[in-house]
Parts: sequence; C-alpha cells; structure tokens
Amino acid sequence: MSFESEIRRDPVCGRWAVVAPERSLRPMTLEGAEPRHRRNGERHPCPFCPGQEYDTPNEVLAHRTPGSQPDGPGWQLRVVPNKFPALRPDVGGDSCAIEGMVLLTTPGFGHAEVVIECPEHLTAPTALTHDQFAAIFRAYRDRLQALSEDPRVAYAAVFKNVGAEAGASLGHTHSQIISLPIVPESIEAELDGSRAFFARTGRCVFCDLAVRELAAGDRVIARSEHFIAVMAYAPRYAYEFWVLPLTHASRYENITNTDTLELAALMNRVLVALDRVRAEPAYNWFLHTAPLRSLELPHYHWHIEVLPRTARPAGLEWGYGCFITAVAPEQAAAELREALPG
Repeated sequence: MSFESEIRRDPVCGRWAVVAPERSLRPMTLEGAEPRHRRNGERHPCPFCPGQEYDTPNEVLAHRTPGSQPDGPGWQLRVVPNKFPALRPDVGGDSCAIEGMVLLTTPGFGHAEVVIECPEHLTAPTALTHDQFAAIFRAYRDRLQALSEDPRVAYAAVFKNVGAEAGASLGHTHSQIISLPIVPESIEAELDGSRAFFARTGRCVFCDLAVRELAAGDRVIARSEHFIAVMAYAPRYAYEFWVLPLTHASRYENITNTDTLELAALMNRVLVALDRVRAEPAYNWFLHTAPLRSLELPHYHWHIEVLPRTARPAGLEWGYGCFITAVAPEQAAAELREALPG
C-alpha cells in the first residue's frame, strides 16, 4: 500500500491529525528517541500478588472463592482504593461547587480505585484466560453502577496503562477507575460533536461510523456478532483503534455478562495482533461512556479507545493538539488483520 500525506479530522470530536507515512523514514539518532516497549524490570514482592493484601486498602469489590475471607488470598479479581490517590472521597463536604470566574477551582474530591485483574503475576492482558478478561469488563460495570450512587460524582474515568511508557508504575496487570465531580473535556467534546451530528442528521455518529467502516472494510481489524474493532480515522498514534458495540448504547453500565465475554474475546484477539506487529508496545485503553446517571442518549455511543505508544508527542502535539502519525490507519489495519490469532 502507498499513502500520500493527509490531514484528517476526527468524525466525533473534531480533533485534527496528520497522516504522514514519510515520517517513518526520519533518522532517530538521539538515545531514547524511540518509545520503550514493555520489557522493563520491577521490584518484588508485588503489592498486587496474593499474600500481599495487607499492602492495599480494603477491597470494595472482589471475585472470590466461596468461603475465602475479604482482604486475604482466595480471590480472582479485587478492586481496592488507590493507596496513593489523586482524589479522595473525604474532601469537599456534601457538594463540590466550582468556584471562581477566571481561575476555577473545586475541592479534590473523587474516588480513585485500582482493579487488580488476576492473582497471577502477569504483565500482559493477553495472558489472561477468556473468563479473566471478561471479569475485568464486569468489574468496570459493577463499579460504575456503585459510584453512580454518589450524587457528587459526575463521571467515572476507566482506563488501563500497560507498560512504563504508558504510565504504569507496577507491572501486575491492573486498571484504574477515577470518579470526578466534573465531566472531562474530551468527553464533553465527544458529547458536543455527537449532539451536533444528531441535530443535523437525526443519526448517531458512532452508528454511522460503524456502518461506513463495515462497508468500506479497509480500516476494520475484526468484528464479532455485536462488536467491531476499527482503526481510528484520525489517530493520535499509529495503530490507535476503537472497539464499539454495533447496537446503539450510550451507557456502558448496561452491558450484559454475555456481552462482556464477547467483548473480551474480540479485545484479546486484536491486542495479540498488536503485540505481534509492534513487538509488545506500551499502550493505554480508555472506556468512554455517557456521564453517570444520564438517560440513554440517542446521539452518543460508548466505546473503548486503545492508544499504543508508538511515538512520542512533540511540538505540534503538545502545543497545538494536532497529532502526526507515520503509519496510515488503512495500512495498520491490514497488518493487524494479518496478525490476528486463529
């Protein structure tokens, strides 16, 4: 495949990106210029391993062997408050009003939680069993439902950092959930963009996107009965892909156990392909869903964004929010399709 340089606009939030394959030819002479992969050592013992439960706060959710005691061995998955939280639930009183006209502020209220995804000391999500992978998505759902009961919380950010380059400080595979009294700017941008599209067309932009991508096929990586994995049209990093349900749904909290199994299977396949093609890059994934306690929104569609750290952001990215990628999404999709397991 041969691709000319293009400037593309994200169809939902309007963010611009430059697809410039010739950038892959530039020399890398500075030490550390290329992103690191996931081959880094770590300290032991790991605080997330069985027998070290004393090293974490008391669990708020656990999948356990019947008869095992809370905050002890015998678990398959644990959710615990972050021992070093960015936000705390015991500040701000009964409300978290935003104060100020120019310099806005609100108390550092929120819940910061860690989803410890398995008792085995595994560093790659793709090493999890099918049931373990699905349990992660059930835990996300259950914690979103629980956090929505706090009226001070507006949004719960669910994300995963894999590898030090992606921000992980511990190797044991885990995710984080941080609830906030505000809706993050990136979600507001998606809500605004999808609302505007719905006002113009009467359709959900994500539903339209899925239909168009399936018809074209060149950016589709894989699909299952109810989900599709597709390369981002205007990616921030090469090999960025999105996974979204084919049936319209704005609130992730309504996902069924059956659908978590299907979602896990699809995610695992594509992540295995990514590891094969990019030699185990660091990456993040983010769950984007409607704000807590919202009604079903006709214009918005929950989805997961996977952001491989295949490059380092520089001047255009940091200064202007415009990303450059050296691999066209169509080329990246073809490579991952070729590398899919099974």
